[in-house]
Formats: sequence, C-alpha cells, structure tokens
Amino acid sequence: MAKYDHIDFKPPAGVREEANRGLAWRKEFNRGGTAVGVARARDLGNGVTISPQTARRMKAYFDRHEVDKKGQGWGPGEDGFPSAGRVAWALWGGDAGWSWAKKLVRQMNAADTNGRNVAMEIESRSLSIDEVEDSGSILAVERRCDCDANGDQTEQEWIVGYAARFGVTANLGDFVERIDPSAFGIVTERRGRKTPLETRALFNHDPNYPLGRYPSTLKLFVDDKGLRYEFPVPDTSYGRDLASNIRAGIIKGSSFSFIISKGGEAWSVEEGRSVRTVTSVERLLDVGPVTFPAYRESEVSVARRSYERHVAERRSNADAITSAKATMAQVRQFLKDHGREVG
Repeated sequence: MAKYDHIDFKPPAGVREEANRGLAWRKEFNRGGTAVGVARARDLGNGVTISPQTARRMKAYFDRHEVDKKGQGWGPGEDGFPSAGRVAWALWGGDAGWSWAKKLVRQMNAADTNGRNVAMEIESRSLSIDEVEDSGSILAVERRCDCDANGDQTEQEWIVGYAARFGVTANLGDFVERIDPSAFGIVTERRGRKTPLETRALFNHDPNYPLGRYPSTLKLFVDDKGLRYEFPVPDTSYGRDLASNIRAGIIKGSSFSFIISKGGEAWSVEEGRSVRTVTSVERLLDVGPVTFPAYRESEVSVARRSYERHVAERRSNADAITSAKATMAQVRQFLKDHGREVG
C-alpha cells in the first residue's frame, strides 16, 4: 500500500457518527442491512482504518444504492422511517461515508495514474567487466576489518562496484549515450535535495532480492570515475551466493535504474551519429549487480522516445533551412528578372 501512504483511510467523525446511528436503528427497528453491513458499521463506528479495497467497495455500494433514497421512509417524518434502505445506508457511513469514499477513490486513482507515469519514465543502464578498461573496480568483493564500540575488530565482506562510469559510451542502437560527471548531483548535494534519496541496492533490479538501502546499509559516492556503491554482504542465502558468484567471475555486471530530470539531457551529433548526454538524474531508484548487463528494450524506451523527438527536430530544422534557401533563390531570381543587381 506504499503508493497510498499519503491518503488517510481512518474514518472521519461524520462517518463514525452515521455508522453508529445505523447500528442503533437496526437494534431498535430490527431491519435494514446485512451481516456485512453490520460488520462494516462496527469498524467504521470504532474508527478502524479501512483498506483501499474497502474504500472502493464502499463507493460501489453507495453508487448502487443511491436509488434507495427514492423509497418510502427514507426521510424523517415519512411513514416507515427509517426504512430498511435508510438503515443500510447509515451502516455504510451514510452521506458522509459516500463523500469520503468518493474522495478516497479519487485520491487512489490519481496515485495509480502517477505510478504508471513514473513507471514509464524509468531507465536502466548497465556496465560489464568485459566492456570497460580498468574493469577490476566495476564489481568486486572486498574483505574489511571493522571495529565495534569496544574496539574489537571483526572482518566483514563488502560488495563494491560502479553503477555508472564517466567517459564510457553506451551503444543503444541508433544512437550512443554518455553520462556527464554532473549527472549525479542528487548524490553529491547532501543538502537541499528536491526529493529525498531513497536508493536501494538490488540484485538484478528485483525488489525481492534487497541488498541494502541508502544511507543505512548502502553507501554512494561520486568520484572522477563514476557512481560508486558499497554495501556489506547481507547475511542471507542469496547475499552469500551473490558474493561467491562475483568472486568466481560468474556475475560480472553492474547497473542502476533512474529517472532523468526535466531538461536533464543534451543531444549532439558526432561523426554523423547522434549522441545523448545525461546531464541530470532526478531520482536514483536502485543500484547493484546484474547477471545480464545487456539492455532490454524496456530499459532504453525513454531514451529511444527522446531520440525520436531529436531526429524529428533535426528534420524539421533541416526542412526549414531548405525552405528558406528555396525562398531566397526565388527572391534572387525575381530581382534578377526585374533588372536588380543581386549581391
């Protein structure tokens, strides 16, 4: 439910009051509602925080039963008040509950949409030991001695590596890409970050295999080589297996996932080929070892969309230049035909 953490699912006072009224009516008149409605009223009346699924069920209930308001005995002073439908309506929180449920669903839908939009902007890049000179530092296991509070030394293994290297050109098919040394300001700027740095260390970008979390068990550095990460080998079976596979040279890749900042890229053309330079990363989602450093299409889709816009802009500029030249030629010919000298 992390994406809904900003939404308050605790029943407000008006909802609690109406649910308790519904319970009192049902006890007095012995009509209205079902066992599910009674259970819902008890939770709402006691201020129990509901789940997102319950919020959607509440809205669906009210949407279906709004027609019950037209029945006899709905309003005070009518024969049969409160009708069975009015009692049931109160058990689910009444008008206050309907308004609250609609508000919750709107907030959840907005969070869902935002989550999908964020997912569409995530990119991943990888490095392999076989692809980079001075490759020994791309990914390795180090044994370190640490001192505890009593001064006793203990040895611990750390996995260290570079998620990104400056000066390395990645071939992404129709274009190439480089990471500018200024791209990871989100790491170097310890204060004044627009968004908090909540980077995880993951194996193969898989949240089911967490390895560390910044800043407690994951350390991040930006040096003259690139973006470096370090974390102690987790005391888990997959953590120990990962360290063993790195030492054996079975796992050779290192990677990171990110979302680029608005305006955080620059396009150029070098030797006839388009070059994308990443100049600013807005969110650094995860870093860590990967089994297969090769890029999947989904990992470069954001860059590819940007490339297509870049190509379209270049073509548009070229067409504008061609059109301007043609217009100038026509003007020159017109002036020449009318006896005017053209410089």
